[in-house]
Amino acid sequence: MIDLEAAKSRVTGDIRKLNSRLLEISQRVERELAGHSIADTPPGLIVHAFFRKAVRTFHAIELLKKSHLFEESWILLRVLLETHVNLLFFLRHDPIEMTNRYLDAAILDKLKHLREVRFYEGGALAPLIRRADFEEAERQIKERYSKEMFEALRKNGFSGLPFDSRSKKVGLRSMYEFCYRIASRSIHSFDPVETGVVGKYVEAKYRAELLKSRRLSLESIANMLLGRIAFILARMITSPISSQLLLLG
Repeated sequence: MIDLEAAKSRVTGDIRKLNSRLLEISQRVERELAGHSIADTPPGLIVHAFFRKAVRTFHAIELLKKSHLFEESWILLRVLLETHVNLLFFLRHDPIEMTNRYLDAAILDKLKHLREVRFYEGGALAPLIRRADFEEAERQIKERYSKEMFEALRKNGFSGLPFDSRSKKVGLRSMYEFCYRIASRSIHSFDPVETGVVGKYVEAKYRAELLKSRRLSLESIANMLLGRIAFILARMITSPISSQLLLLG
């Protein structure tokens, strides 16, 4: 039985402390989900895998922040956002269809890899990873879908949608525009504000305020992206931990 009064006493307005507490609770939810009967089913295994990835990515962000690696934290924030969107998309559609799509898309993705490399051939893994077997699986997958859907799965994964459309489908279009684009800049190039590119030519006070705003955005977005799905899954498995997640916002 959860002691709500004791839980309330630990609630704070400090977002960093809230996120530390959120990580602890989410790790408990992940363990409970892994031991739940839901995780004995193919859809449940995929849901658990998505949530496990979200929890571990959030944990990695926390570790990076402690080392003042904030731009690198934003890169992982994009990973957390994509995982959040993928999990919601999976949960909001037929679980059997989504599971079949996920497995088919995984085979198609592996085949794209096998068509580009040759290092399996002649090695110890050659009997286990035969491109011909995957090409036969591709032929069978192609028979199960329309031409358009097959190409969408091969290009965009189990949802069949590019990430911006996927985000819109789960009600996170604004998060895509605000978070995904900023994080993508750090992946493909670098954030000028975090470097001397801006520091050398912009007033120090202005840069400091901008960086402070970025830090707070990082904290609050990460909190929402993990906290929301942790609460959804805690409710799904009727975990008493869900009440603590409510108190964390």
